[in-house]
Amino acid sequence: MSKVLKLNNDYLDVLIGLQSKKLVGKSMKRFEILPSPEAIKSAVKELIYESYRDFKDLIIAHDAGRNVTIFKFTTQKDSPAT
Repeated sequence: MSKVLKLNNDYLDVLIGLQSKKLVGKSMKRFEILPSPEAIKSAVKELIYESYRDFKDLIIAHDAGRNVTIFKFTTQKDSPAT
């Protein structure tokens, strides 16, 4: 029997945004560095599978009450003045 997961809509929105941006960035990098269409296809396919495994793990961790920290890098202009 499957377990019913409880998710906060705001958390899900943040998580989907983070995972999709990460996947797009990694995919675009593969297009830049890989030499052949076959290599690109294989690498992007594995990235998609990996991304969904990570997504599942983060959802399960959140449902189990674990604190999931989402890191966000900022540019110099976005960071507060020191």
